[in-house]
Amino acid sequence: MDWKTWYSKRRWAAGLSIIAILLSVVWLTLISSSNQPALSTIMKQIRVLTNPIVHTLENEHAELLLSDASNRRQLTDWIQESRVGLKVVLPDGTVTYDSENSSKQRIHPRFELDYTLRISDSEPPRYHLAFPLRDAGTQDLVGYAQFAVPASALVEVMPSSDSFRFVPWIMLSLALLTLLYLFFSIGRRVQYDLVQPVAGLKPYTEAILKGDYEQRAEWTSGNEVGELYAVFDLMREEIRHLHMQQAAHNQSHKELISNLSHDLKTPLATIKAYIEAIREGICPDLPSAMTYLEVVHANTSKMAVLVDDLLLHALRDLEQIAVHPIDQYSAPTLEPIFRALSHYIRTMGVRCEEPTAIPNLLVRFDAVRIEQVIANLVTNALKHTEPGDTIRLAVEEQTETSCLHIIVSDTGSGISPQDMPFIFERYYQGNVSQRTAGQLTERQGVGLGLSICKYIMEAHGGAISFHSQQQQGTTFCLTLPLS
Repeated sequence: MDWKTWYSKRRWAAGLSIIAILLSVVWLTLISSSNQPALSTIMKQIRVLTNPIVHTLENEHAELLLSDASNRRQLTDWIQESRVGLKVVLPDGTVTYDSENSSKQRIHPRFELDYTLRISDSEPPRYHLAFPLRDAGTQDLVGYAQFAVPASALVEVMPSSDSFRFVPWIMLSLALLTLLYLFFSIGRRVQYDLVQPVAGLKPYTEAILKGDYEQRAEWTSGNEVGELYAVFDLMREEIRHLHMQQAAHNQSHKELISNLSHDLKTPLATIKAYIEAIREGICPDLPSAMTYLEVVHANTSKMAVLVDDLLLHALRDLEQIAVHPIDQYSAPTLEPIFRALSHYIRTMGVRCEEPTAIPNLLVRFDAVRIEQVIANLVTNALKHTEPGDTIRLAVEEQTETSCLHIIVSDTGSGISPQDMPFIFERYYQGNVSQRTAGQLTERQGVGLGLSICKYIMEAHGGAISFHSQQQQGTTFCLTLPLS
């Protein structure tokens, strides 16, 4: 059972226990209030308790009954047995009997008798109530009987309390026991199923901090803790993957520095050798010197390409390759670019098919960066072609997708299948074993071109794609969205 379901059941049980406690408290309050009988009930019970003596006093006149010592002694015995105080007063206020032996012989009946129920503050409390005494035959008023009934004397004659008075106490006790069980149960569950498993992740986190990404965090249960362990292990795998990528990046960076050192060393040595030859006067005439200078110029061009690649690489890592697209028409912008590249292709001994017509559409792009991308694709095409091959430049409008396609294709050696997934990665230069000996001697750059091309196209909101077959050629397509 997962934690959410388990906790939900306990929460409902705790809620029901709290409701039971509240109901028990209300019930106890009601029972406590109901244990205090109404005044009318008390008066009724006093009448029942004192009815024998009142009946005797009314049947036989009080002054005659109480004048006899034996009758007074019987009345005193009754009072002691029933624990009820009695004061008998005649209509004129004369006190003929007082169980408390008060020295007061006359009172004012109108003001000193309790015709309504009064509760004294004595301990124990007493109920005071006066009844008129009437002649049994004529119903004439013959006196008053003032009774003082202790509360304890009424317990025996009061109706019994609710037979279920112990039920709320039982409910309250059970509810409290249930809450205690729930508290201990939840505490134990939290300790063993949450706190300890989470604490168990500490060794794995310490291992990750130390660079050990191979220790897998596993949990057999399929509850929330199991999900936490699964997500933690996914995080470990992601960190491990990023660490490996970083290590590969650092290794590639080291290889880049090594390649640059090697690639710059050869043209620098050549330039130095030819300049020293010119200084020593080996060139007897101007044509010979110009030949040497052509070699120097060619090697400086190679060095410029290497330095440009390195600069673009650094700018990309810093995300500082400036791309500023603006709305401009495609035909007047692309025609000079294709004209210059076509001339350059022909000077390299390769045929060039220029676009017959360039669609004049409003496109948002950076002309300088797009020219760099096209020039890089043309340079790569020249690396994989030989004199007699053909490079085709074309521009097409795609009305279905509202895009402009710039196409650079060649009939060269193509790209090997094992190289295709990686050609847009930095530093990747392909399998050199697939190249001809002549192509190996003309290698330029450090494998940064296509990576930078992809970055520039994505900054325009476009894309770059390719299609290639070995010994049949390669086609690259640049996609730019129309404004």
